Amino acid sequence: MSTNDYLKFLVQEMVKYMDTPREERREARMLRREQRMHWTYRLFGMVPFGMKMFAGQQKNRLKGGSR
Repeated sequence: MSTNDYLKFLVQEMVKYMDTPREERREARMLRREQRMHWTYRLFGMVPFGMKMFAGQQKNRLKGGSR
């Protein structure tokens, strides 16, 4: 890709961004945030969830509660 093509692409993206209303950009940003997985799951998979479940079971067991 040549430099001119890249600059043309960047300018087009900037113009598209500036043409969208602020409220619409904010809504799109919030939607992306809601759909994104929590960083612990993204980095470590199901391990944090499993550890949380195990710790909860141990806490209940020590208190004398059932599950």
